[in-house]
Amino acid sequence: MLHIVNAHILNVFNQTFEKTELWIESGKIYLRGTSSELVADETYDAKGQYLVPGLIDAHMHIESSLLRPAELGRVLAAHGVTSAVADPHELASVSGTQGLDYMLTDARKSPVRFSFMLPSSVPATAFEHAGAILQAQDLEPFYAQPEVNGLAEVMDYPAVMNGDPDMLRKISDAKKHGKHVDGHAAGLSREQLAVYRKYGITTDHEATSVEEAQARLDAGMSVLIRQGTVEADELALLPAVNTTNQQAFSFATDDKSVNDLVEHGSIDESVQMAIAAGFSPEQAYTMASYHAALAECLTDIGALTDGYYADLVVLQDKNYFKPQHVMINGAWVDEQPVETAERHDMPLNFTFNQNDLVLPIQANQKAHVIKVMPHHITTEHEITEVPTNNDHFVSDDVYNKMVVIERYHDLGHALGIINGLGLRKGAIGQTVAHDSHNVIIAGADDTAMQLAADTLRDMQGGQVVVIDENHIVTLPLEIGGLMSNQPYEQVYERVQALQNAFHEISDINFDPFLTLSFMALPVIPSLKLTDQGLFDFEKFTFIDLVE
Repeated sequence: MLHIVNAHILNVFNQTFEKTELWIESGKIYLRGTSSELVADETYDAKGQYLVPGLIDAHMHIESSLLRPAELGRVLAAHGVTSAVADPHELASVSGTQGLDYMLTDARKSPVRFSFMLPSSVPATAFEHAGAILQAQDLEPFYAQPEVNGLAEVMDYPAVMNGDPDMLRKISDAKKHGKHVDGHAAGLSREQLAVYRKYGITTDHEATSVEEAQARLDAGMSVLIRQGTVEADELALLPAVNTTNQQAFSFATDDKSVNDLVEHGSIDESVQMAIAAGFSPEQAYTMASYHAALAECLTDIGALTDGYYADLVVLQDKNYFKPQHVMINGAWVDEQPVETAERHDMPLNFTFNQNDLVLPIQANQKAHVIKVMPHHITTEHEITEVPTNNDHFVSDDVYNKMVVIERYHDLGHALGIINGLGLRKGAIGQTVAHDSHNVIIAGADDTAMQLAADTLRDMQGGQVVVIDENHIVTLPLEIGGLMSNQPYEQVYERVQALQNAFHEISDINFDPFLTLSFMALPVIPSLKLTDQGLFDFEKFTFIDLVE
């Protein structure tokens, strides 16, 4: 039995630090407090330092880090994140149940405790082609896995509203197995939230304003305050939190890149932002641990008292989250490399040539343009004249061409125009394109875009920046075209090289790859491009590119 003494330990139930002791046995806290009967095998003297529960990411996608689960765990543990609730619908969209098996297996090599939510929508909608289709009967066997915690963000609101039998079975299966269901309520009205609540959907991470947060509270939902690489909503949402409603709020990253994680952190960044905004450290740590556990129905983590897993972080200064030591499941975490990754190849199957990039638009015609909103995954729908030459669209440093190519069954492609990437020359491309992960490329000239497509096919998935035909920078993603099987330090260096190459062809100051990845997601407002065409979220249908 491990005995921790001389510590100021956070009590999340009254949000105060108390000078007391912990007795830890078999990975769990046996007793919080002093004892004259228990005998310690080992004693840890905290020397007056502060102990807080390990941080919990209430909703995230492992694949967005470009790291496999075990490597991401190394990064998270270093930042005091001991548990994460993951939705693996990215790899599942690529390779179905094989992808789910891979994520579960590799996560078991991680020091961090991953709880998985089964993807509710693969494919996300019928408006794009994915590599797999997962119905309720495909998902139900996974509830036998101890790491599976429920059904992931239900993003297909029309399926719920219209009583789609398969969607309703997915929800009922989760309930039948004693699990819960997460929501995805982007753009939904208060009345539409009531439809989600009717079917027992209890959380949402898509609120971007105080008004939207309040609507979710009014509907009886927990609000997961998102601070990701692209969608950074925390500062807008913190004013919604007060002492009477705080238990309904926790933190989530949703999508965060490896470079952002290494440089700025995970949930620890959310904690520091809350403290800087005037929250007490005790309140911020409680939201980042116990409240997250409540939201995700995780009954044995998030607090430092009897019966809870011994997941904790040792801090010198309670006002500054810098982990001195991290414990998960009663064991101190070290920086030892994790087991070697297995590959999970999904060969790219598409044909594409430069002639496929020809985009006829007559002078003075107006086009429907995807306008990027910096630091957001939503877009604006712009209807405007665009540059042309000989009745064909030509890119300039405002309007660039974009293509989404179906990569699984050689089913074709669709073209669009994007405003906001600022490409002066060259192109960028990747096989990370939420949620179906087809090939997505944006560029200032057709030759560079074709080179990007060829490069992605040759390396069977990844990310690429084409400056010109002699300068091409790549990051192979060997696991389904979404994640690297290399150590996170190497992936971080390659991502830095990509970012540096991108800044040679554009001056934007936000992550271009994560931003581009969401330009193909039709369940998010307002205008997106899938492999099937240009999709108008408000009309919820495809539209012609030319007005």
